[in-house]
Amino acid sequence: MKTATALLGAALLLSACANTPPGAPPSQNLRPVETITSAPVADPAAVRWMDGFCAAVHGYRERTNREAEVAQPTPGSVDESQKALSASLGGIAARTGETVDKLTALPPAPVPLGDTVRQAFVTKFTKARDRAAEAKTTFDRAKPGNEASQVSAVKAVKEAQQDVDGTYDPVGAVAASPELMLAATAAPGCKA
Repeated sequence: MKTATALLGAALLLSACANTPPGAPPSQNLRPVETITSAPVADPAAVRWMDGFCAAVHGYRERTNREAEVAQPTPGSVDESQKALSASLGGIAARTGETVDKLTALPPAPVPLGDTVRQAFVTKFTKARDRAAEAKTTFDRAKPGNEASQVSAVKAVKEAQQDVDGTYDPVGAVAASPELMLAATAAPGCKA
């Protein structure tokens, strides 16, 4: 009888372990939580502003490169050299002036840093424009054949080019603003 009781107890124990309590959820029905992330979207006003800002700066660089590609004959006389220097000063004044006009025509930036950077660029391009225009006027008034006037004209060309140094990367200039950096990725003018 002891054996029958022991077998009955073992059978009851095994059947109790085999049954899961009612209401317990099966583990295979659990799913991991899914998170959906989306890429940040640039503010359309910031994109338009960055597009105009980049286009103005890149436009200056592209125009300068295009005009430099035109092969100029080597001046054969002092008179020809004066004409070439006058044309060079006039070109610098025109290109920088066009850039100043485009930058000042931009609406207020959507981020304060944008206006600060724009003003710094306007200041540099204005200085170069004014320097080149003034030097051209003085140079053109010099007595024809005056070699000494060429020295100041050449100096003015170099200084005007130095005035705009550091203005070739409009996107880098706004790197401290995540909003403007995001806008730059969507602005066509910034892809030059």
